[in-house]
Amino acid sequence: MATLAELARSHTDLDEPRLAHLQDLVSSWGLLADLSFADLLLFGRGGGPAADRLVLLGHVRPTTGTTLYRADLMGQVFEARRRPLVSEAFETGTTVRGTVNVGADRDVRVTAVPVVRDGQTVAVLARERIRPVDRSTSEQERTYVGVFDRFAAMIEGGEFPYRDEERLRHRTPRVGDGLLLVDADGRIEFASPNAVSSLHRLGMTRGVTGARFDDTGLGSAMLRSAFARRTAVIDELERTDDRSEVSLSVVSHCFPLLAQGVATGAIVLVRDVTELRRRDRQLVSKDTTIREIHHRVKNNLQTISSLLRLQARRLQGEEARSALGESVRRIGAISVVHETLAQSADDDVAFSEIVRPLVRVVEESVSSPLRPLAFTVDGDAGTVPGQVTTTLAVVLTELLQNAVDHAFPASSTAPDVGDPEPGSVRIELERRSDGLSVRVVDDGVGLPDGFDVAEATGLGLTIVRTFVEGELGGRISLRPVERGRGTVAEVRVPASRLVGPWGDSRDPTG
Repeated sequence: MATLAELARSHTDLDEPRLAHLQDLVSSWGLLADLSFADLLLFGRGGGPAADRLVLLGHVRPTTGTTLYRADLMGQVFEARRRPLVSEAFETGTTVRGTVNVGADRDVRVTAVPVVRDGQTVAVLARERIRPVDRSTSEQERTYVGVFDRFAAMIEGGEFPYRDEERLRHRTPRVGDGLLLVDADGRIEFASPNAVSSLHRLGMTRGVTGARFDDTGLGSAMLRSAFARRTAVIDELERTDDRSEVSLSVVSHCFPLLAQGVATGAIVLVRDVTELRRRDRQLVSKDTTIREIHHRVKNNLQTISSLLRLQARRLQGEEARSALGESVRRIGAISVVHETLAQSADDDVAFSEIVRPLVRVVEESVSSPLRPLAFTVDGDAGTVPGQVTTTLAVVLTELLQNAVDHAFPASSTAPDVGDPEPGSVRIELERRSDGLSVRVVDDGVGLPDGFDVAEATGLGLTIVRTFVEGELGGRISLRPVERGRGTVAEVRVPASRLVGPWGDSRDPTG
């Protein structure tokens, strides 16, 4: 489905500032639909030769009443004569009200409000509702409709949506949260039942209607700021009940009601977010616990590495000491992952943050004056789930060690005359739509004749092949460098294994 911006660019002559004005309007017009108990439709006028046509740029349904439209009409184009009240609002730049018969004794009440910015009508907001059978209306409904009419006058006067408005982080407010209508002197004219309940939980037990807003405990500074700045202001209050030791959290969203730049009152939407904040605290606590677990695992792995090093010093056989040294290196690779996860806010890791510490570990353990090696890292692997990161870290460590041991044997770099020429090992990371590629490229002696990775019996390559094919569902290949000497060891991981716990596969953003 096309967005409002796409529809406006393809059907109208609206420039970016006017388009941004409409986007600000629809970001909070769910509130207006609730106040009006009606569907709201936003019409744009065609540009150039299509000026006699109207395009529906947006539609929102109320939560306080039934909708006229079950089908989605957004993007439909109408001849101007089919929407005469909307067309008149475009032409006159004033609000037009009327009734349209849609057949079967059904009349629709329409209020067409010009959306004005900088003195120009950029769109028309149509409020459409079935004409109700003669019946008495409640005070709440009359109040809400009256507040909508004040917002409609602000839209016509170019005073709504506000400039520089604060935005709620969690969701757009709706009148069902609880509504207070406040006059210009800060006295409450009306309070919905949900608002009264929220204030009672905050300790205001006496009558709300007629009381001053300062007495609600919601913070008079918010109301004064909204009046002075002539824009919406958000505040959050947290209070602990001393008797029950329960913490209450209430978010207040103040919308000033303006007339020719002067605040004539305000509505304050009050939402009890106690349960939401409690869950936020639980998530923070769980995240902290998980990070602490990763930290402790890292410390335990380092302790195991230290014990293995002590054991290696007591062994006489070179082969046994070498085997324990390789085990220490593999444990170190896993430790690097847990150290990174301990500092991360979630279970996903930017793999490049893992690669560089791993390279340093291998570089420090193998580089020496007799075998000087230069390690470089190119590319970006994007974000990888924690479990995949651990496996890839072990795989990369084995490939680096394998490159050092076999591409640059000690005899090939032993100095005859002068200093030996340094070798080069390059790690190339590439994130594509079909998955992740990790390549270890060296400029060493190359592969022996007839080498086949499937038939390799070395422990390192056996571990790599088992992890890549078994746990990652990927492929590994070793081949000669196309130009020059050396070997390319490449691991490919499919995109399906790079999906996090919430089903999102994230590519590099740089």
